[in-house]
Amino acid sequence: INFDLQSLMRSLLFFLCLIRILGHSAGKENGNALSNSLHEECMEFLLHNMPESDRKTINSKFLSINVDLALKARQANSWAADVPWEIFLNYVLPYASLDEKRDDWRPVFSFLFSSKVRSAHSLTEAAQILNHGIWKIWGITFQPDQTPEIMSPFQVIEAGYASCTGLSIFLVNACRSVGIPARVVGTPSWKAREGSMHDTAKRVSGYGQFMRLDNHHFNNHNWVEVWDGTSWSFCGALEANEKGLNRTWFFPQPAKSQIPGDKYHAIYAATFAPAAQAYPLVWDKSWSQPGIDVTQSYIDAKVPQ
Repeated sequence: INFDLQSLMRSLLFFLCLIRILGHSAGKENGNALSNSLHEECMEFLLHNMPESDRKTINSKFLSINVDLALKARQANSWAADVPWEIFLNYVLPYASLDEKRDDWRPVFSFLFSSKVRSAHSLTEAAQILNHGIWKIWGITFQPDQTPEIMSPFQVIEAGYASCTGLSIFLVNACRSVGIPARVVGTPSWKAREGSMHDTAKRVSGYGQFMRLDNHHFNNHNWVEVWDGTSWSFCGALEANEKGLNRTWFFPQPAKSQIPGDKYHAIYAATFAPAAQAYPLVWDKSWSQPGIDVTQSYIDAKVPQ
């Protein structure tokens, strides 16, 4: 049985490679028709803000294809076209969220997911459609304690599972591939007592990853925020709620107990462009991840009925 499953996964990955080739060609053809000035501005944004380590491994062709497909997605729906330009640059255009392996995911995701949201009437409806449906394509499931080994989209597809970080990156990229601004959000550690938090995480969803760094014991968690047209809303990856966004197992508690400005007990939103704060990645303290402290927005957020 294991051999059959592995053979099937290899076949799926081979199929993905073919899609990537087709996607590259499509992206290049559409890029010729797009505004050169917008393309140049997007390229400049990525080149100016990309992590230093990416400069050694990512080439201009990779970036150009990402730009072409991101701009194409922006033109595909009115709700994507209405996204403010600065938000598009920082939360649709980027090819990465954290320190995950740099996969060429956008051609694949654009090809597979654009048709799924064609009938959506809003950013939030499109995000809900994706969070409901994309996992079934590969049978992706949640499995705890997989960070940092399984984080990038193709690592998740190959394994067939990931923990909250890998799933969140996957959903963020799926959203970005169709023009929805999205970002990875999370906390290095819940303020709640570790034992009680562990029980809660296991009871409610199985989420919550426990790590040790600098003599601190962490129960970190990651999730996704999407731009809803006026503000940021949130959801758990692979945890779509039929009633809509802002309904998760960690809200209102323990999210409302987090502490703004606290290095390990704040809630951070990852950004591509430089930010005033750093988002501590508890699995890799050597990585400098720009982030925004968004804890207060969760404290102030109304609990949906």
